[in-house]
Amino acid sequence: MLKILTFAAIGVLLLLRLARTRFGARLLGIPQRVLEIVFLVVLLLAGVLAVVFEQWILLVVVVVLLALSVVEALRRRAAQQR
Repeated sequence: MLKILTFAAIGVLLLLRLARTRFGARLLGIPQRVLEIVFLVVLLLAGVLAVVFEQWILLVVVVVLLALSVVEALRRRAAQQR
């Protein structure tokens, strides 16, 4: 049962990652900034639950998605400064 929940959480994280795009925000009718905040909160919650329930695959996915988010934020900031 825990494996199923782990893979469901991974699927939700990936869907939220896709929803954070301009197209996803426009499709859902929600500002992109709100989707980014929701994604980071869900990512944090999934990371905590992964550690508590010792689901290392989920933790790896969370770390990778968090690293990608940091890289994207740094690129956006660098582009705005130019």
